[in-house]
Amino acid sequence: MTKNVIEVDPAKFPWLDLNRYTFCMGAESAGILYLSGQTASEFDPAQGRVVCKGGLLDQTKVVYEKLGVALEAAGMGFDNVVQTVDYIDPTALPQYRQTAEIRRTYLDDSPVASTGFCVERLLRPDALIEVSAVAMNGGKRAIYPGGERSSNLTYAPGVEVEDIIWTSGFIGHEMVDGTRRYPPETGLAAGFSYGSIGQVLAAARAGPGDVVKSLEYVSPQGLIQYPETTQVRRDFFGGFYPALTGIPVNRLIRPDGLVEIEAVAVKGGEREEIRVPEWEQSYGQLTRSPAVKKGRLLHISGQSSLDHATGETVGGYDIVAQTEQAYSNIARIMAEGGYSMDSIINTIEWVAPNGLMDYRNVGEVRRQYFGDSFPSATGVSMYQILGRPDQLIEVTAVAVV
Repeated sequence: MTKNVIEVDPAKFPWLDLNRYTFCMGAESAGILYLSGQTASEFDPAQGRVVCKGGLLDQTKVVYEKLGVALEAAGMGFDNVVQTVDYIDPTALPQYRQTAEIRRTYLDDSPVASTGFCVERLLRPDALIEVSAVAMNGGKRAIYPGGERSSNLTYAPGVEVEDIIWTSGFIGHEMVDGTRRYPPETGLAAGFSYGSIGQVLAAARAGPGDVVKSLEYVSPQGLIQYPETTQVRRDFFGGFYPALTGIPVNRLIRPDGLVEIEAVAVKGGEREEIRVPEWEQSYGQLTRSPAVKKGRLLHISGQSSLDHATGETVGGYDIVAQTEQAYSNIARIMAEGGYSMDSIINTIEWVAPNGLMDYRNVGEVRRQYFGDSFPSATGVSMYQILGRPDQLIEVTAVAVV
């Protein structure tokens, strides 16, 4: 990687041999640190393989121990964490609320934006939870649009450090006679989610045009009406569309929730949409940009096996070939903006269930694009890939430039 991106791999990491993986524990650039998703995986000499032991609470403690070691290796601590994302195995959901006390132990009163939802499954079959995190140097401010922090919560609606705003995930709902109501229409639910994000942005003296990334997590019952969210984005963003990815998940924490949305915004500075000329037939009518750069951050919309120049998917049912196309798309976006893959600091690989069998083989694709210096990464199985049924993987990426 270029010198501005620093791989963070702790000198002592007793759980695993880090040399076996095509990602690093964390990648830092310009004071921004992205940590790879961590499970409770550890090598068990007695069994001769990597396993995740214990129940949800035991595994969550191990996850935070690992995150703490990675933060320390980067010269940071839990008070620097600005965002966490919890990927939960559906079987662990009944005990998930109990993990709040573990978060309090490590995060204390430090405000953190947070999102949590159920994935189809984690890549480790015995893993019950995976947590990824972002940390930053600099003074951190919590954003509470409607008042002070509730003592029952272990997260803040939004967190601001310098010019960057991180929001928690918001499940679209309205208050009716003091009771939360989750609407049965996906478009209406998405409207409520973006309304909450708008309140966080306004409290930070920012607006929808400052959003560089949006992730929309959609429950299975919300997928049929998901096209209705297009008009919601048109109304909210007013033509200044962010990098965006729609992620079908197993379910949201709220069983009647249809969509959960999180966002990252950058205040001030010039906003640049990176568009690839030969892709206009693919992106021209979409309410998302291939990539958006503002300030130090460059976020890229999810890329799959779709060749945007032809409108056709490539690779058949070969996940390696599909991954090659996804990373080729990312590399094309970076080149169009005048940047290289060396500036990629984090990737998330969203894998369809029928792509898991051969997923390990995509590591060679990462070597092809990153050499021996890898960004941080998270890989999870999603409910399905939005688009054609033969698509097996989608990759989101962020660079610090």
